[in-house]
This record gives sequence, C-alpha cells and structure tokens, in this order.
Amino acid sequence: MMRLVVLPLALLTSAAAAAEPVDCDAIENGTVAVELTYHDADEPSVLQIYRELSGNRVLWLKTLNGKLVAKGVFVDGILTIGETTSAYAGKFKSSTITYTNEGMPRHFDRRSDLKYSSTSSVVYADGSTKLSTTTFDYKFKSAGKEAVGSCMLDVVRGETDRVDQSTGKTSHTYNMYFPQLTASISGRTAEPVLDDIKTKFDPMMPIP
Repeated sequence: MMRLVVLPLALLTSAAAAAEPVDCDAIENGTVAVELTYHDADEPSVLQIYRELSGNRVLWLKTLNGKLVAKGVFVDGILTIGETTSAYAGKFKSSTITYTNEGMPRHFDRRSDLKYSSTSSVVYADGSTKLSTTTFDYKFKSAGKEAVGSCMLDVVRGETDRVDQSTGKTSHTYNMYFPQLTASISGRTAEPVLDDIKTKFDPMMPIP
C-alpha cells in the first residue's frame, strides 16, 4: 500500500483534456481495463488495472523512467505473486516473487488504520534468492468522491510507514486508493499527482 489535504484530481494538461473520451460508466460499474498515469516529484509512472468479475485483479506498473515493469496478481485484494523485468543487466534483469501476508484482511477498504506484515520470496534472474519480511503501519486520513479526469470516483487517502525486518530500513509513502478500480497509487515525497485516466490504451509488456 499502490494525504492530509483533499485536493481535486482533475488538474490535467491541455493535451490530456483533448484525449479520447473516457467511459466513466464502464469504470464505475464494470470491469473495463483502466490506465492511470501519475507522477511523484519528477518520476512518472503508468499503472494498468485489469479487473475480474471475481474481484481479483492484475496490475502492471511501469516506473523508473520506463526502466522497470512490474506485474502484480491480487487475490481477494491481497498481493500474492509479482514479476519484474528491467533495463538493467545481471540479477536485477528480472525477478519472480511470491508473497505471504499476515494481518491483511480480504478486500481491505483502506478506511481504517491497520498493521500487517508481508513476507516476500524472490528469485532473481541469476538464480539467487532472497527471503524478507516487511511490516506496514497504515493510517487512514480521508475519503470522498472526487473528479478523476472526467469521472467522479471515490478516493481514499492514507499514509504508510514500513520497516524491512532484515535490514531495519524504513520508508514512508503517501497513498491514494480508488475503490471502484480496486487499486492504489503512492508517492514517496508527497501525494502522487494524477496526470491522466484512460480506458483505451496499449497493454503493457515485459521489458525484453
């Protein structure tokens, strides 16, 4: 877990405003695939959300200026499997990850505080492995319905402190969760800024 002040999200560029119309009804009431583009400071990211009738979903994320593509499989709202590909050489060229979560409820709506942990088992491109556990302390901040591009969607804001139990390294993120999309975006320095929302786009692919 994809802030204190509630801000409108429809601050799009003129180019985005001139883009193809978005099917807001399909977003709110169906399972059409959705693409969000956003940025945290100067770092742009693209998130593609593929929802299933079962409530499960698959997310694709492109970040680090296009140098990293990650795929996540969510079952009952919980991340279970991940895959990454990158533009880097060596062990970080790709990875597969399995997650075991403790304390995370199914379909968590982000509207209450929660402490939970996630243990990840990673296999890197060179065959090396890593097992680590991270604890999360999520704090709910606000919720409401807002303009996301041309659509009115629910937005839940929160902040998360995390600790890597192996290294003691800590981090803080600012989270925005979209219940109709069953997906969230996050920023490390401040709340991420949403740039565009689409229902027509080219599917993301792994980096060869």
